[in-house]
Amino acid sequence: MFSLRLRLLLATSLTLAFFLVFGGVSLNRAFEASAQQSQMERMQAITYALLGGAEPNEYGALSFADDKLPDTRLQAPQSGLEAALFGDSSGLLWGSPSLGDDMPTPAAQPVGEWRFEHLQKRFVLMFGISYGSDAEAKHDYTLMLAEDSALYEAQIRAYRRTLFAWLGGGAAVLLLLQGAVMRWSLRPLRRLVRELGEIEGGTRERIEGRYPSELQPLTEGLNAMIVNERSQQGRYRNALGDLAHSLKTPLAVLHGIAERPLTPQNQVEHQKLLVEQVGRMGHIVQHQLKRAATVGTRVLAEPTAIRPLVEKITGALVKVYHTRRLAFEIDIPADLRLRADSGDLYELIGNLLDNACKYGDSRVRITALRERWQVMVSVEDDGPGFPEEAVHLLERGIRADTRHEGQGLGLGAVKDIVDAYQGQLQLEQSELGGGRVIVRFSA
Repeated sequence: MFSLRLRLLLATSLTLAFFLVFGGVSLNRAFEASAQQSQMERMQAITYALLGGAEPNEYGALSFADDKLPDTRLQAPQSGLEAALFGDSSGLLWGSPSLGDDMPTPAAQPVGEWRFEHLQKRFVLMFGISYGSDAEAKHDYTLMLAEDSALYEAQIRAYRRTLFAWLGGGAAVLLLLQGAVMRWSLRPLRRLVRELGEIEGGTRERIEGRYPSELQPLTEGLNAMIVNERSQQGRYRNALGDLAHSLKTPLAVLHGIAERPLTPQNQVEHQKLLVEQVGRMGHIVQHQLKRAATVGTRVLAEPTAIRPLVEKITGALVKVYHTRRLAFEIDIPADLRLRADSGDLYELIGNLLDNACKYGDSRVRITALRERWQVMVSVEDDGPGFPEEAVHLLERGIRADTRHEGQGLGLGAVKDIVDAYQGQLQLEQSELGGGRVIVRFSA
C-alpha cells in the first residue's frame, strides 16, 4: 500500500501531466490555425492585387502584365511564390515567371468562391473569376496562387520549441511547488503521528496543540479513547482492590467457621453463617464485576435512544412495586439519543428509578433533554427527600435510611458510571417534595 504522500504526489502529478499535455496540444493547434489563417489572408491580398492589375488582351481574355505583378517574388524563378490562370476548358492560360513545371491543373473553382489547402510543402489558394464585357463574351477562370510553406513550418517548429520549453519549465516549478505545498499540508499528520508515538512511549499524556478543523474530530476522538482506556484500566485496578478488600471479612468468617469443630449443636449455626457469607461474597463479586465492566465514553459508539430504554425499565418496576401503585411520568423526546453503552445507561437509570420507587410515595418523574452540548437526565420522587449532607450518599455503602432493603450501592454505582463518562452528578430537592438526581453527559 502506497503512503498517503506518495499517493497524493502521484495523483497530482498525473493530473498536472494531463493538463500540460492537453494545454500544449491545444495551444499548438490554435497557433497552427492562426498561422494558416494569416497565410490565407496574405495570399488573398496578393490575389486581389493581381486582379487589380489585370487587363484584357487582344482577344478580350483576362491577362496579367509580368512587369506589373504586385509581389517581386512572382517575377523570380524558384522564389517560392507562384501564380497561374486557368480557363474552364483551355487549361493554363497564364503563369507568372516564377511558375514551376510541377504546378497541377486544378478543377474549375465556382465563381466568387475561395479554396485554401495545405498540400505537402506548399499552400494553394484558388479563386473563381468571371470576366467579360457582356454576357456572351464572359468567361470563367480559376486563379491559383501557390506559396512555399517552409517559412510557415519553421515558425511552427520555433513556436513548439518555445512552447514546450516554457511548459517543461513550468511543470518543473509546479512539481517543486507541489512537493512543498504537500509537505506543508501533511505537517499536521506528521505531528499527530509523532505525538501518538510519544503517547505510546509514555512521554506524553494526550494529543495537544491546535490541529486543522478536518483533523479536530480525529484528535478529540483519539484523546477520548486514550482517556477511556486509562480510566478503564483504573476501574479494573480499583475494582480488584475493592474486591480484595471486601472479601477479607467474609473470608475471615469462613476461615473461623472452618477452624471451629463441627458439632450437632452448632451445625445449624455453621450452615446459616456459611450460606450468609457465601451469598455476601457472591453479591460483592457480582457488583465489582459490573463496576469493572462499565464501558465509559465511546466516541465512535452508536447513540442509544433513551425513551425506549426508560419505558422498558418503568414497565419492569411497575410489576415489582405493583402494591404501591406508583405513577411514572416520562418527559423524554422520542428522538433524543446519547452516545453511551446501552448496558451502562440501563444500570444508571435503573438504579435511579429503583431508588425513587423505594423512597417515593406515589409519583416518580424522569426527564431528559438536550442542553446545548449536554444531555440532562433527571429523576424525581415525592418522598421525604435527601438529608442535609446528601453528598455523602454518593459514597459506596451510605444510605439515607434503613427502612428498605439494600446495600447502599445504588447512588455509588451511578457515580461510578457518571465518572466513567466524565459527566456530572447533582442531588437536589424536587418540586414534587422529595429528592431529585440530575445527571449530565456530554452530547
